[in-house]
Amino acid sequence: MYQACLSISEDLCQWCYDRTKSGAGELSERGSTCMNVSPTEECPLTKGKSYKYTLSTYCGDGLKFIISCFTILTISITTTLVLQILYADGTLQDKAGVHGAVATDYTNCSQIGTRMLRKGGNAIDAAVAATICMAVVAPHKTGLGGGGYVMMYNHKERTNPVIVDFASNTIKDSFDGVRVPAVLRGLERAHSLKGRLSWSNVVEPSASLAKGGFVVSKELATQVSKSVDYEILYGHLSAGDTLKLNDLAATLDAVASQGTNVLYNGSSAETLLHDKLLFPRLENYEPDVYEAKRSSFYEHAVYYPAHVSLLESMIDALENLGISSETASTIGTQIQVAEALMNSSLLSLRMKRYVDKERYTQVTAMDWDDTYVCIITGLGAPFGLGYMSGAGFLLDEANDDNNFSTFLPIIFHDERTSCGLRGVFGTDDVLIAGQLLYNIILRRLNVSEAVEYPRYYFSSDGLLAVENDEKHSLDALVRDRLTFPAVVNSDSKSVNAIIKRRDLMSSHSDSRGGGLASRF
Repeated sequence: MYQACLSISEDLCQWCYDRTKSGAGELSERGSTCMNVSPTEECPLTKGKSYKYTLSTYCGDGLKFIISCFTILTISITTTLVLQILYADGTLQDKAGVHGAVATDYTNCSQIGTRMLRKGGNAIDAAVAATICMAVVAPHKTGLGGGGYVMMYNHKERTNPVIVDFASNTIKDSFDGVRVPAVLRGLERAHSLKGRLSWSNVVEPSASLAKGGFVVSKELATQVSKSVDYEILYGHLSAGDTLKLNDLAATLDAVASQGTNVLYNGSSAETLLHDKLLFPRLENYEPDVYEAKRSSFYEHAVYYPAHVSLLESMIDALENLGISSETASTIGTQIQVAEALMNSSLLSLRMKRYVDKERYTQVTAMDWDDTYVCIITGLGAPFGLGYMSGAGFLLDEANDDNNFSTFLPIIFHDERTSCGLRGVFGTDDVLIAGQLLYNIILRRLNVSEAVEYPRYYFSSDGLLAVENDEKHSLDALVRDRLTFPAVVNSDSKSVNAIIKRRDLMSSHSDSRGGGLASRF
């Protein structure tokens, strides 16, 4: 059973972790400090506070009485906890429930993820359930007809993360420009490797959401309004409307009870899709599974898919700057970092027109067992091909221009200590990934500040674009000193992240995506 390290000295925190991992059962005087309790939750964007008045100002002579009461209460609680450690049967985690977080672009999907944790599931169950939910509520960004990646890692085991790839092999077997619908098969494979709950438990909440209806987001309503063809598919939508997808609900009900073979195999697929040309390709489709690549970034291991080779050169460029944590947030260092990131990503300009076409959404999850998961799924263009299958989801276009090669799930952790900083996030832009790693690891911003910090990127015409809107505006001193000072409004790209420092877990859903993280 995994024991959480309290916010104590780093060497003792490391000792606790190693002691627990080795399975040692005895408690020494030092070991009794490792309390078997659920970790606490950081409060994002909370600043330090100073108070003008102290307790004695209000309490007078009653202060001694209050201190005595607190002393007695502290002794009682400490005694109870020590007895718990010495005599408990080792099932505290089951009694107290798991603790974790899920971050998505849609609040209800985050909540569906944490519902899996409350049922005793792990981060895999939570992330898969939340991703299926996103396929229901955000058909303009993702869907069952698309593809993507799952990255999974357990910090206790300290083995390389596993990647389930259902993106790169969805084009070669396509027919007449239609992508093999790979999302459900990829999610099922990931769930079969590490999931704890039954497959039906993971799929059912999204089936119910599609059947009962969900609240239309502002982003979905805006995207539907851009084309008459989209309004034919979904009707005229306004933000706040309730949208029901009965055909998709029926498909998810069948997949929940019978597995993905009902969609990918033979006669069942024919009944659902009404597209005989896809059947042979669906029946034979399997995602790829392989280990992630690892690089070192300022004494932190960073894991990512090997196909995103540009990230390695970007990490090397930042390493060569020799930044210290004391100077990481100065104006001069921020300029250095911006220019290093931009220069190392110039090669990506050749792919930029493809990046602009792709749409994606990203789900992250973390649980009590220190399992971290990032799932990125998407379509080659908003609403894919715009063609609705008989199964209630949109089919996607397949060609070399939208092979999802920019999809980038990332997991990182401190190389020096088990209880150090670690986390998970994902994006489809390597330049954004570099900025997030810099903000979290070097500048030591909390997760909310790091995610919401204004970004810069390359636009499709090759100019530097600096984010500039009412919520995200880069410091004028930094902006004015950049080599390419063009300023434009960004095409919002959401990055949802979860990090952990010692036993403190923090999650944040990017305001650019419109969701809220859910914690349990």
